[in-house]
Amino acid sequence: MKIRNQLWIIFTSVFLIISIAVYIVVENMYEQSLQGGYEQIAITQGSTILDRLVETYPDTPNRSIGYLEVYGEQLNTRLIMLDHERRVYADGFRQLDLGTQLNLDMVTQNFEMGSIFSEADYSYIQYTMLPFENLGRQGYLLMVQESEQLYTDIKIFRDWMVKVLITAILAFFFISYLVASWFSKPIRQMITHLKKITPEKRTFSMRYKRKDEIKDLIDTTENMVEQLNLYDDRQRRFLSTSSHELKTPLATMQLIIGNLPYVGDDKDTFNEFVQDLSFQVEKMKNMVDQLLQINRMWDSHLQKEQIATGDIQDYIVQSFQHIAQNKDIKIEFDVDEVKLYVDRTFFLRGIENLVSNAIRYSSKGKKVEIKVKREKDVNKISVCDQGIGISPENLPHIFEPFYRANDATAYNQEGSGLGLTIVKQMIDMHKGKVEIETKLGQGTCVHLLLPTM
Repeated sequence: MKIRNQLWIIFTSVFLIISIAVYIVVENMYEQSLQGGYEQIAITQGSTILDRLVETYPDTPNRSIGYLEVYGEQLNTRLIMLDHERRVYADGFRQLDLGTQLNLDMVTQNFEMGSIFSEADYSYIQYTMLPFENLGRQGYLLMVQESEQLYTDIKIFRDWMVKVLITAILAFFFISYLVASWFSKPIRQMITHLKKITPEKRTFSMRYKRKDEIKDLIDTTENMVEQLNLYDDRQRRFLSTSSHELKTPLATMQLIIGNLPYVGDDKDTFNEFVQDLSFQVEKMKNMVDQLLQINRMWDSHLQKEQIATGDIQDYIVQSFQHIAQNKDIKIEFDVDEVKLYVDRTFFLRGIENLVSNAIRYSSKGKKVEIKVKREKDVNKISVCDQGIGISPENLPHIFEPFYRANDATAYNQEGSGLGLTIVKQMIDMHKGKVEIETKLGQGTCVHLLLPTM
């Protein structure tokens, strides 16, 4: 069911329930108000009658009956006197014997004074009880009268209320439809815009001035479409670039294999070709491995845990001390005791790529420095080298897959161009930031800023 129809039904149902409740309350209040007026009239009439009747109680019931007949005819009311035990003392209609016990609630439940109304066919029966006392003996006057006028007044009011409520419900029925349409209009517009999105044309833009949940939904949808476009564009560029990058070593391998039969007699040349082939295979293997790492990172969820800075230092020493010594590069640490809350596998992989780059692009006799510091609400991990640095024109592109600056190529350093891509993806998954400080010819510092726990 459409939201507009759901809102329409909800609004109308709520109004209908409220209308019925109002009708019941108002009708009861009006009925009680009318009955209260009739009760006061009956009490006033009964008090007037008792001024004459009280003298006939408790010794002259026949005389009492005469008074009851006269006053009953005048008021069109049946008058009955009850004794202290609430038994019949005198009946104006001469139908009830002396001492008869009446089966009425107001008699059996010791009702003292007032009226009770009983609804009959097209009328009300009003029972009114008034207590009196004479010569120390308690008695009661029971007045029984049929009130068609009370029934008519209440019926007229009920009919009027029903007409008003039906008119109001019908009016609200149409008004609620307009209100529901107005509320659901932005959603219908969103659906129309969303249906226009195709694989070839993935755009979403919608003007909406109100600041509410629908505005948040529109903004979220626009952002989602933008992210999908970015992801799609990134995927196409990644596939295109990776195909090109893999094509290069494959072409080299094909060329080497094609020439191997012609150098079989020259052992030195043959061995050189085999070494080149082995190098290209290893390069391709590393590239595919890093591509798989990136793909796994995209599809994985973080498994965060606490890592002490000492663990990071031990990992770097075990992984790179031998490589650094071969290049006469010194690895130095400036590490505070900080607890990092990260995915161990992804984080160490990112650090590994940074340290590997720092050693690769540093000359002999230089040093690589690793720092871990706590700064305000972030933990700052820095990897600094004294290498070739990065030129300003290359700096905006260093996190793109397979991107390798001309400086690095000229420096004759082999690499896949995926290391910093992995670092950037890792830090994004941890909702952190990467900052780069570099001077061409002097070195580079990569700062990883991770939020504290």
